[in-house]
Amino acid sequence: MKRSMVLPVFIAVALSLTGCGPDSAGKKSSETTLAENSEAAAAQATAEAAQPGSREPELVFKYGEVNPEENIIAKVGFKFAEYVDELSDGRIKIEVYPSDALGDEKHSLYVLQRGGGQVDMYRGNTSQLTGYGFKNLNLFGLPYVFESREGMWKVLEDEELGRKFLSEGSEIGAGMVGLFYTDEGPRNLFTSREIKGLEDIRNKKIRVQESVLMMDTISALGAQPVPMPYSEVYGALGTGAIDGAENPLTAYISSRFYEVAPYYLMSEHVYSPGIVLMAEEKWNALSEEDKNILLKAGEMASQWNKEQIEEEEETLRGQLDELGVIVIEMTPEERERAEQEEAIVRTSFTPGLEDLLNRMIEVQNIQE
Repeated sequence: MKRSMVLPVFIAVALSLTGCGPDSAGKKSSETTLAENSEAAAAQATAEAAQPGSREPELVFKYGEVNPEENIIAKVGFKFAEYVDELSDGRIKIEVYPSDALGDEKHSLYVLQRGGGQVDMYRGNTSQLTGYGFKNLNLFGLPYVFESREGMWKVLEDEELGRKFLSEGSEIGAGMVGLFYTDEGPRNLFTSREIKGLEDIRNKKIRVQESVLMMDTISALGAQPVPMPYSEVYGALGTGAIDGAENPLTAYISSRFYEVAPYYLMSEHVYSPGIVLMAEEKWNALSEEDKNILLKAGEMASQWNKEQIEEEEETLRGQLDELGVIVIEMTPEERERAEQEEAIVRTSFTPGLEDLLNRMIEVQNIQE
């Protein structure tokens, strides 16, 4: 969806009056009225031109998103664009393209690494980014590393940790700069065939992101991971090429996966945030003022996301029965077993990151 720009319209009124008798007072009154109307129209156009977003943008960036526009994470992208427009007084325009309109995640990240153009910004999942040299972000994708949404946001909003994760792309030479975080909720498992609990996931073919970390996470639960682009998941579920997949509730509903996979297990196995990235080449070409505008707008969009996500999830939970979804809650025993089975994954992906992981755990435990 592209936001339209309001262009200033200046109205010129050409007056052609002819005298018709001695009523000069009436003629003068008519001329005065027309002049006043012309001045009022010009004043209105000038006022419109002064409003944010009404001027021709000097900079235009294309922002890619995998989810459809009704998904809350796509809405975060539109909010970001709105805030950038306001803060820059229309000088900077963000064009948001949901539903993989600019290409899937793998393609979009590839374009960012090479300086942008077709895609300048992309909201990536931190689990997926581990395949692009991001090591610190492995921690975000670890199963059960966050105890709750509150714990996750404590880490993201910690000044030291939050900035460290956002800046990793520049530090490792990945060609991408982190702008802000998003929250679409914990990832859960869903299947096309009936399941009654975690045990029934064993040996099922479960689609995962094209990420070694996510493959290992699903393998640890006894399932068979099948890496696959997001755009192919619905069709693969419908044909039986896969038995299930895993996504936050927000994406499960907006992508209509319930139509082909109505069994939804609240596994909450991963609670990884998203991260909005910008091509570093584009970022480096910005003035400090414009960089600050993007960062401030990102902070505002992230805060909007944080304030809206729980209400969004509650609304979606209320729709599940009507949509024919069978929700399976995990028992405390299943949760404990899942955490134990995933311990090997947490061990495999944290060598050299132990201090950072301990700091994340410490921040989550801080009592406010």
